[in-house]
Amino acid sequence: MHPYVIYIGIPIILVLSIVTFSFRRKKKYKDGKKVANSEFIENTSYFKWRIVEYRICKVVSVVSLALAMSFLTGALARPYKTSENITEIRNRDIFLCLDTSGSMTEVDLQVCEKMREVVKGLKGERFGITIFNCQTVTLVPLTTDYDYVIEVLDQIEEACRIALGEYGEGYYSEEDYAKYKFIEDGTITYDYDSGSSLIGDGLASTVFQFPDIKEDDSRTRVIVLCTDNELFGQPFVELSEAAELCVKYKIKVFAAAPEYVVDYDEYKRCVVSTGGQIFTLNSDSVAKDMVRAIDNTETSVLLKSETVTTEYPEKLVALIAICLFVHFLVSRRIKL
Repeated sequence: MHPYVIYIGIPIILVLSIVTFSFRRKKKYKDGKKVANSEFIENTSYFKWRIVEYRICKVVSVVSLALAMSFLTGALARPYKTSENITEIRNRDIFLCLDTSGSMTEVDLQVCEKMREVVKGLKGERFGITIFNCQTVTLVPLTTDYDYVIEVLDQIEEACRIALGEYGEGYYSEEDYAKYKFIEDGTITYDYDSGSSLIGDGLASTVFQFPDIKEDDSRTRVIVLCTDNELFGQPFVELSEAAELCVKYKIKVFAAAPEYVVDYDEYKRCVVSTGGQIFTLNSDSVAKDMVRAIDNTETSVLLKSETVTTEYPEKLVALIAICLFVHFLVSRRIKL
């Protein structure tokens, strides 16, 4: 990252090494004493070996210190490498449109379990969640944060279990009631005339949660509709009309249906008219079948390129430590 550190540092280290060698030659006899008639000692093998050892250690001492400084210079220059990561992003948007009316509580538990498997099987698609009763609420806008999507599914499941009283006290305690409200707030108006489980309204509202739906028709759009089709009240949009909206905007509807669906034939006709199909939640392979069906919808794969910069000073730091260890060990040996 900083090559100029090497351009400046290495010449300085070379100059210092040369000066060090020259300076030590001039100090050869400064602290020593001259001894007469030393020829006998100088000719002994022990003395010769100690001289060789001294010279080797002196060279090793200076070289190890110079290397340590060189590696330090390299570390200060911050070596790095870049790599290009290419990931596939599927040009597909998926919304889970979930009926949270009272008759769907047990079914929603199954839906959450199966949809977790579906979400885990996605590879780059954007996923969102809407819930509806007499009104529609967007819990999760389209996102690729699958961990967050699964977290919201867990919260829906917990609210359903509280509604069924599986935690003993039902949702009568303050804490449990607050958790149950997660699937109730915004979906009902407490107005008797507002009705319940307005499927057409829920599906039509979800259609318009897709961004740029009128301007951008390049993306594949899918809605996973979960309801028992048990309608109470008069919706603004009939299910057949909502299905026509899906056809208009090229949105395929896949239904995750319980074992019993009110007016099944009409419900199936609306779903199939969008190019989708119905899956029964009681099937063990419903999650895999749904992922396979979604995968078979037309889509394009976008390649996202990302350049990643990684620094790697670890080896240089290790080499610096080794060189300094050798330097101090050798210096101690010759008492420099």
